[in-house]
Amino acid sequence: MNYRKLLQLPQNCTRRLINHHLSWLGLAASLPLFGMATAFAVAPGDPQPAAAEVRQRMVTEKLALPVFTPPSNGTRYWRNETVNRGDTIAHVLNRLGVRDSEARRFLYSSPLSRDLLKLNTGATLAVETSDEGELYALRFLNDDENGEKVLVAIAKQGDQWQASADPLATESMDSLRSITVRRSAVRELQAAGVPREVMAQLADIFADQFSLDSLQPGDSIQLVFESLIYNGSPIANGNILAAEISRGGQWHRAFYFAHDSESGAYYDAAGRPVKKGFSQQPVAHYRISSGFGTRYHPVLHSLRMHQGVDYAAAPGTPIVAPADGVISAAETQNGYGKVITLRHNAKLSTLYAHMQRFAPGVKVGKPVKAGDLLGYVGSTGRVTGPHLHFEVKLNGQAVDPATAALPAPGLAASQRLAFAKLSRQLTDKLALLRDTPGTIAQLD
Repeated sequence: MNYRKLLQLPQNCTRRLINHHLSWLGLAASLPLFGMATAFAVAPGDPQPAAAEVRQRMVTEKLALPVFTPPSNGTRYWRNETVNRGDTIAHVLNRLGVRDSEARRFLYSSPLSRDLLKLNTGATLAVETSDEGELYALRFLNDDENGEKVLVAIAKQGDQWQASADPLATESMDSLRSITVRRSAVRELQAAGVPREVMAQLADIFADQFSLDSLQPGDSIQLVFESLIYNGSPIANGNILAAEISRGGQWHRAFYFAHDSESGAYYDAAGRPVKKGFSQQPVAHYRISSGFGTRYHPVLHSLRMHQGVDYAAAPGTPIVAPADGVISAAETQNGYGKVITLRHNAKLSTLYAHMQRFAPGVKVGKPVKAGDLLGYVGSTGRVTGPHLHFEVKLNGQAVDPATAALPAPGLAASQRLAFAKLSRQLTDKLALLRDTPGTIAQLD
């Protein structure tokens, strides 16, 4: 074999490539590829710097936080606090963080009686304070042992504290609530902020048909009721004006219709009484001088929440039991005078106050039948004239006797026209609630 020719092959190929013009074009086109190959080939081979050794040490040091001073603009605002068992005004103020020593000194030396300053369990104490916790005012409803509630108002005027139970400029407005039952109707009503006395009214309105406990998930309740507003805040509640309950696919509705300025009853959409009520009135030949609700007290000259119905009648007019029951109390009290209480069942009781005297044989534990004599109309206790103060309580909560227990009269022809107009207006409000998605806690 001629090895010399083998050695000359690479040299001949190189000369031919160099002398051929297309060879230069191919070389130029391949330069980027060589660059890429070079880049990939060189990068993995770069020497890596040696990792520096890092020494770690844990240091713990307590740092003092700067004192935080919340901005103050002197804004006043109201807070509502529910009164718990055993609470005093001082206890509630402590719970709210109020440390106003001047206000506390005034409370201890207030011109109001100690009884008026006592808080009732479940009541609401409204407190006006500033950002710094300075107290400016407080107010709450209290009992006067005469079947009424008074609004106690304590406020700072300039540098002086003042306390009163005088009449206040108030206004009435409609409150609206709507709930859909998910677990319990009572729980849903409580969560929607329906007051206890309004729930008691609602339960009583439909008591002849069903109980609220029988409502099932998916049922619904729509309510329109009266609220008494003072300085933009509700301080008391009146009658339910309209109620609508969907129960098992059936609708139950009730509308309040006032017979006069002091009394009324509930009727369905057709104008029929919703409740049967007791078989008779506790007195005959009477005039209702004061109905259930908020009014101005003629003796104490203050705003009162009247928790019963007053029947003006001649002294000595017989007072009878309007339904079967058992006498649970027969005594003399400061505001009520001579008073009898009947227990009709586990939930319902009635009270008869300001009696001239009791009927013979009246004693605690004695059963009575509807129409049995209890006593006679008088003027004992704190009154301006002879009358019977009649109360109805459902589960211990005062409800309107005219709507809860007394017989509801039928509507006359002229009343039916007025009722039809009123029920249409209230039906529109109920429809608004019904068609609004979600739970309506307040649409005032």
